[in-house]
Amino acid sequence: MHDAVKARRSMIAALAAITGLSACTGDEPASQQMTANELQASLDQLQSKRPDVAGFSVAIMLGDGSLLSAATGHADPQERVMTADTPVRIASITKTFVAASILRLWEDGLIDLDAPIPGLISTAHNDALSADGYQTDAITVRHLLMHASGMNDHFAGDAFKGMVLADPSREWSRTEQIMVMVETTDPVGAPGEKFSYSDTGYILLGEIMERITGEPLGAAVKRLTKFEEIGIDNAWWDAEDAPSPDAPERAHQWLGDVDTFGLHGSVDAYGGGGIVANVGDVARFYAALFGGAIFEKPQTLALMIEAPDHPDGSPYRMGLFADELNGHKKFGHGGFWGTDVFILPEVDVIVSGAALNAGGIDDLRDFEAALVETVLAK
Repeated sequence: MHDAVKARRSMIAALAAITGLSACTGDEPASQQMTANELQASLDQLQSKRPDVAGFSVAIMLGDGSLLSAATGHADPQERVMTADTPVRIASITKTFVAASILRLWEDGLIDLDAPIPGLISTAHNDALSADGYQTDAITVRHLLMHASGMNDHFAGDAFKGMVLADPSREWSRTEQIMVMVETTDPVGAPGEKFSYSDTGYILLGEIMERITGEPLGAAVKRLTKFEEIGIDNAWWDAEDAPSPDAPERAHQWLGDVDTFGLHGSVDAYGGGGIVANVGDVARFYAALFGGAIFEKPQTLALMIEAPDHPDGSPYRMGLFADELNGHKKFGHGGFWGTDVFILPEVDVIVSGAALNAGGIDDLRDFEAALVETVLAK
């Protein structure tokens, strides 16, 4: 058995021991009987069902480390063929990378998860939040990671979306996005009281990471989560990096009838989003994360997926949604532009997908669930 596969199985076994997960750690991984042709045919059927979605891509990684991927449709209005290697803006899936990076800083003793944020963000940002009623002295890094800070969400409101669509080429700053939240919304609760999803909270995590590391956010995330070591070569950080010369051109992604390709990358590049990658690279990252290649200790991953003291009923942990699929525990994340990824660690299956129209996300997720059911049944 390949050493990387052994390491991944060992990590899952260790994680199971720590968290109480039941783990499939025997010599036989999830069935490999699905072929690339079968995956492609199934994805083509999804495309025929949703001709209003320009294209789809999907990757599935199984317990032996093998990865199958496929794509269908077109990546742009000129009908460039969509491939599994075509990068997309993965949007909020970036939060998993950001949370893992913060936890790497914690492992290195560079951050206290229970530190209040006033000493970690700029005075101007802290003053603006305090003036809007936020109890910043009681908001901790842990709260931000769990979407439990009481922070509202600048990206969820019509005000920000309206400004973005009215001026697609506008270059946004972190401060401007924080101020949209401050000026157009109010706090949603006390710190630690309840789950409330907040891109703005992850923008603050991005700021904290930059201030601790002295690096641009994208560079810090790529270093801390070991892009080079785990083989993520053609991903980049929107509005910060230039794509690798070897990277295919990014796909166009639609919001209804609106082609969002021309939106300046700064609209979603400060921690709530920011990464441009293909579906295979997203799957590889999740394999590395759950396989022990990112963190120094399995206890750190256990912390990430358990998130002690998360609010009652919260579906969120630290950079991950927790759910179930086909009776198996599921951890993953979606992205606003039609992206999705999850792992079922009990059976060691990872699925990553992208719909090139945000309106196709439900059908993509149904496809992913059916794909897992098919693979596990073989």
